[in-house]
Amino acid sequence: MEPLQKFTKIENQYVMKRQHGFGLIVVLGMAAFAFAGLWFKNTAMIWIFGILTVLCLISIFVNHVVIDISRREIIIKNGLMIPPVQIPFDNIVNFELVRMKQYFITINVSLNLYYLKNEKEQCSGIAQGLTTRSMQNLLNEIQEILKEHEHSGTI
Repeated sequence: MEPLQKFTKIENQYVMKRQHGFGLIVVLGMAAFAFAGLWFKNTAMIWIFGILTVLCLISIFVNHVVIDISRREIIIKNGLMIPPVQIPFDNIVNFELVRMKQYFITINVSLNLYYLKNEKEQCSGIAQGLTTRSMQNLLNEIQEILKEHEHSGTI
């Protein structure tokens, strides 16, 4: 297996390194609106976008993805209020790479994981970014880790 770029190995766990790029762009955009509220002396705009900026900044540091080899599951934590999702390797259905374009410009790329829970298909986001190549590299590393540890499910 090649050296991992997107994950760090800690004992029997592979922890995804933080993806700051896309989240920081969103945070900076909201902070710009908060400062625009200062410029236009609009108190509601300052408070709304100021609070949203802080919440999104905290959310960036709370999100994480862990591939736990000993428990044979992937643990995904997205957002502040959503509890972590534990997905056994055997319940993985497939991965999906979604690219959103507007006027021929890619504005968002997300990597999603589909899995079975109570015999129903569920979806959980793994990461978001601005380039398809970075999300494809992340997906390739996840597949390498799962194949190395003999995941028998369909990918």
